[in-house]
Amino acid sequence: MTSGISRVFWIPPFAVGVAGAAAAEVSLGLLLYVPGGFLGALTIILCVEMAALAAGLWSAPREEAPPWSGVRRAWFLLLLTYVAGAVTAAGWEVLGGLASSRLYRGLGLAFLGALPLYGTGLVLGASGSGEGDWSVRTGVPAVIGAAVGFAMVGLGRSGLRIAPFSYVAGVVVIAMGSLVQSRILAVREDQWREWAERGTAEDGPPGRAPQVPSGSASEALQEHHDPPASPGMPQ
Repeated sequence: MTSGISRVFWIPPFAVGVAGAAAAEVSLGLLLYVPGGFLGALTIILCVEMAALAAGLWSAPREEAPPWSGVRRAWFLLLLTYVAGAVTAAGWEVLGGLASSRLYRGLGLAFLGALPLYGTGLVLGASGSGEGDWSVRTGVPAVIGAAVGFAMVGLGRSGLRIAPFSYVAGVVVIAMGSLVQSRILAVREDQWREWAERGTAEDGPPGRAPQVPSGSASEALQEHHDPPASPGMPQ
């Protein structure tokens, strides 16, 4: 079971990288139609998108034990941002382009680029996205996935003509990645409970097993999930 998970750990960050790169490239293509010049528009868009990615990484959930609900919420939020991006891209023709006014450019930048990259940062920065060295288990597959996403949009020759397609494809890729991630988290939760039963971290990965000095698994899990009693409440 564990060996099977170790062979697919790269799929979730890779999927996120593919979708994030596609969203960044399509949003650039749709938003660069401005009379103020290419370089200025490119600079603003890239700064906003990278700031959104950094904000997602900064605010990502940091959970060391089950049920890793924050990681699952991050995946759900990322999926919603791509649905919103697909709707915005579909309305591109109706609005006559997203560069016709500052309001439309701002909304387009938010829904096409900033929000998807913020969600990307949330998922990639979550501690539950992988074990061990983050740069190897999460960062490397995500960057390789980003390269694949750029190639898909740039070489497909239909990224801007059928702009919603890239976001719909992103929804599919993210859904697949989230399913793999859910499976990985389920296996890790089983391992976590086994380590809790043993009451030692010797058999688990460094920093991952719960430190339970004594007692049964049920007592350890109860201690983890129950909130601390407030002053004045009966123990």
